[in-house]
Amino acid sequence: MRAYNYSDISLIPEKSVLTHRADADVSIQFLGWTFRLPVIPANMEAVISPDVAWTLSERGYFYIMHRFGDTRAFVHRANEQIWRVISISVGVQEEDRRIIDYICVKGLRVDFVTIDIAHGHSNQTKEFIQYIRKCLPDAKIIAGNVATNAAVYDLSVWGANAAKVGIAGGSVCSTKNQTGFHVPMWTCVKDCVSQHPTRSPIPII
Repeated sequence: MRAYNYSDISLIPEKSVLTHRADADVSIQFLGWTFRLPVIPANMEAVISPDVAWTLSERGYFYIMHRFGDTRAFVHRANEQIWRVISISVGVQEEDRRIIDYICVKGLRVDFVTIDIAHGHSNQTKEFIQYIRKCLPDAKIIAGNVATNAAVYDLSVWGANAAKVGIAGGSVCSTKNQTGFHVPMWTCVKDCVSQHPTRSPIPII
């Protein structure tokens, strides 16, 4: 099977009905929320910070805070300042369970929880989705990373609201060379949004 990256793909222009590019509505509906752009910064320490997250939240953009800082303090700050969107990442280890427990016991608001691990099509992910769903029933759960339609389907069955797709797609990512696991990103996205025989896949990011 041939697989493609975005660099292999070109868009074919068609007739425009807009007078100016500024007339285009590029907002997106995602899990019951409206955001100004269908673009999300990577949830990496080098990309997103609490201050950047606050700016994006208050200006109508979606973000996912990385999981390598003090998540408890981040959630406290966002609750105290009544942010428009509170979106965090967790792993699937015991410390991550303690973070979810803390948020639950303290009655703190979290709108989105992203399970962010290298291989999201796993029993650990399944168990953690169910744990978050029990503790934080109002939070939207994004789970990943995955790279196949079968994985997206399983995440939907397990209770995730959306799937985070792409494995080893970044130019500096060493996963492909270290493990051999990778699906070129255009093909990955195309496969992950394909219609499953029994139900539509959940949204992907």
